[in-house]
Amino acid sequence: MKRVLGCIRRADERYRMIEDGDRVCVGVSGGKDSLLLMEGMKLYQRFSYTKFDVCAVMLDLGLKPLDTSAVEAHAAHIGMDFSIVRTDIGRVVFEYRQERSPCALCAKLRRGALNTAAVARGCNKVALGHNREDVLETLFMSMMYEGRINTFAPVTHLSRRDVTIIRPLLFLPERYALSLARQLALPILPPQCDIAGSTKRDEARALLQHIARLVPDIEQKLMHALIHTETYGLWDRMKLPPGQQAVETREGGRVVRRATQAENDSQTVCTNPGASCGIMAEDAMTPGEAGRRAGAEEP
Repeated sequence: MKRVLGCIRRADERYRMIEDGDRVCVGVSGGKDSLLLMEGMKLYQRFSYTKFDVCAVMLDLGLKPLDTSAVEAHAAHIGMDFSIVRTDIGRVVFEYRQERSPCALCAKLRRGALNTAAVARGCNKVALGHNREDVLETLFMSMMYEGRINTFAPVTHLSRRDVTIIRPLLFLPERYALSLARQLALPILPPQCDIAGSTKRDEARALLQHIARLVPDIEQKLMHALIHTETYGLWDRMKLPPGQQAVETREGGRVVRRATQAENDSQTVCTNPGASCGIMAEDAMTPGEAGRRAGAEEP
């Protein structure tokens, strides 16, 4: 568990996830990552200089009969305050709403139920077991399916619930999680959902694994790019020469004209009734006016 504790400490020190007096609720799905997080947070509570309380909550989605006895026994063995919350999330998603793409709604309902359970237990923070590959898969999903560069944050405060989401395992590589789960013989439960293994996240995972075969250290490089924001080179960070920054003209919330600052400075509003707005001032002059101006400018 040294590697897990090291990752938790690194995330905590870098992003100030846990503070004195916090009560942290660990969300347990029954998968390897959440079980590792449950055990890791209990150990971290013992060795950390920060004084905090920790408990764990597992949601029963109501999709199929769920035998949680092994997980409950493991939680008792490590001294974790553990409880199970029964929900109708499965029925809402698949029977009432009959979602064709149920993952987004299911995730939203699970987050809401977990946050509600955490607040009911006096917790101000919820710890989720996303590992390093989960971070990168979410980044790929956002780019491929949403057309934006985005992934979940290490720390997110939800003002409506007044609860903070933390992800202490975001530096833990997937391969270490798999290896350690086998070594510890963790009581891993099968997925509660039947469509697990055929989701958009699985497609992003397959893509990341394919790239990793071509670039063996791709995960480290991608995480380095996410962490070190000072190295960002996206278009909004481009440093253009003076006068070349883009300027938008809006009317009623709609962009009606785009130009550089230099172009804007070189144009004036036309006062000639017979001319169009935006024409160069010289072009809007009558021949006589132009001649008088030219004569005035001669040395």
